[in-house]
Amino acid sequence: MASGFQGGIITRGYKSGSIIYFENDKSEYIYILKSGRVLLTYTKIDTGEEVKEEVRQGEFFGVKSALGKYPREETAQTIGETTVLVLNMADFERMILRNVNVVRKMLRVFSNQLRRLGKTVRTVLGETDNVNPDVELFRIGEHYFKAGDFNKATYAFKKYMEYYPNTDYSKLAMDRIKTISSGGGYTSPASAKAPKEDDLSDFSMDEDSDDVFSFDDKPALKKETKPDFSFDSEPDNPSLASELSSEMDDFLSDDNTLDDFGDFDFDGGSSAKSEPTLKERFEVGFSSFKMDNYKDALTVFSEIINEGVPGKPHDLKIYIDAYFYSGVSYFKLKNYKEAMNHLGEIIKKYSDSERMKESLLYVGDIFAAASQKEKAITYYNKVANASPKDSLNSKAFDKIRTLQKS
Repeated sequence: MASGFQGGIITRGYKSGSIIYFENDKSEYIYILKSGRVLLTYTKIDTGEEVKEEVRQGEFFGVKSALGKYPREETAQTIGETTVLVLNMADFERMILRNVNVVRKMLRVFSNQLRRLGKTVRTVLGETDNVNPDVELFRIGEHYFKAGDFNKATYAFKKYMEYYPNTDYSKLAMDRIKTISSGGGYTSPASAKAPKEDDLSDFSMDEDSDDVFSFDDKPALKKETKPDFSFDSEPDNPSLASELSSEMDDFLSDDNTLDDFGDFDFDGGSSAKSEPTLKERFEVGFSSFKMDNYKDALTVFSEIINEGVPGKPHDLKIYIDAYFYSGVSYFKLKNYKEAMNHLGEIIKKYSDSERMKESLLYVGDIFAAASQKEKAITYYNKVANASPKDSLNSKAFDKIRTLQKS
């Protein structure tokens, strides 16, 4: 292990397989990955399962235990030659006082982690009545459906599909919408119409439908245009990259530089950024996405996409992520055409990206939601058999089994 100093920050180099710290160690040091790879290994509290997560370049690790002054919750080990920046508490405090972006990101990360922890605790305690708003929303729609109030029933079911598209009752909710739209069900009043802005009744992915969407559609940028690719072709790269999360995954840092520390100097001030960086703009959209504000997220992601393909590799990664999360946002909003278009752009042009495998999984979800079982299974199979193996493979197998039983 080699050590050095960089403006008050300790720089340490580690050989492959080195342990930076063990679980239950006590230390006040906070680390930033400068180059190489670091793997964090810890045990999930609720299941006892061992979890391995990879830190990405520019991310912190060891933050919570250092700030809270309690033992490390994970073991940090290097993969390959690795360089990290090491800060003690005094250095860290001086740094965050001069870098508002870091403070904002850290608060967002801790807030999201605390929210997820709260959900886990409630689940472990069996407090399911407090964590199933989807069931309650479906019951509301079902009540009005049986009562013959189809205006309210349709509205409730479509809101259910908008917010909870992949839950237990999503298929039944969609069936209810189709039944009402076709004039079926209980005695339907003539005025029963869905709210226009959420109208799903005219959309179909059935083979014989006049409104079946084409796989040749191009993602909508400033205007709707159409590319010439087919979703029935095999991906260009059979080895699909998997994405690993990390302790500070919400930082969404790029793989090239420590943007938020580039203007930091322990001995002087920091220069203000007049314009937000591409990464900062993306994070605004991603924050909206994580709060289920998909329309706001799409506004930001579309602006990034409309600017065209960036020249720098780390900016290209953000550009691809903008396409991916646009596709997922459209999927959540039940706009399957645009979801397919955006995810298709990744499958066609960026098959070697980290988002390829997950994009294929969502394509399967789109076909499943449209009741095209065989096509859904085809795409789930692509994911299930892809390498390297990870949790997405298991998800794909589970989805295949579910469809085969239905």
